[in-house]
Amino acid sequence: MQSTENRHVIALEVEDKPGVLTRISALFSRRGFNVESLTVGHTHQPGVSRFTIVVRAGEAELEQIRKQTQKLVHVLKTYHVLDREVEPDERMKAIMAASNQVQHAVMREMALVKVHYDAQSSRQINHVVEVFSARMLHWSGKDLVLEFSGTEAKIDAVFKELDSVSVLESVRTGKVAMSIEEEKVDL
Repeated sequence: MQSTENRHVIALEVEDKPGVLTRISALFSRRGFNVESLTVGHTHQPGVSRFTIVVRAGEAELEQIRKQTQKLVHVLKTYHVLDREVEPDERMKAIMAASNQVQHAVMREMALVKVHYDAQSSRQINHVVEVFSARMLHWSGKDLVLEFSGTEAKIDAVFKELDSVSVLESVRTGKVAMSIEEEKVDL
């Protein structure tokens, strides 16, 4: 791939059928694209799921991904989405002005974190819970499971703040994105 790679978010609306995930992942693998994150979930439409895929690619590779995913059986729509909280650079502004292939979106991630909670760590953990508006999901008497959600930067900051406590286990979703434009535009 080119040295001008950037992180891009691709959203696919697909028919909820067996083998769709396999076909999509095989396409990315065959083309040598490394998927940084992948989330899949049902939409409000029965039988339709949405994939949100984060990939590093140059502009030419991004166009290749878009065209090839759109050709896959059971793929209904393909979008390139931009985080509304991130100002696009000049190159991306030019692409947006020249085409209708980009949508602005709200993007979020979620993390579940299990921490050891005792007198020594309680102050720091309570601080993180308050600052990052965490939800406490489970307390075993010594371990605490917390839920965080927000932007990628917020989740990164959560993990940085938790460096000084004993994190026993953690899991982090990839991005999920929701268009904020009135009409969806096919690529």
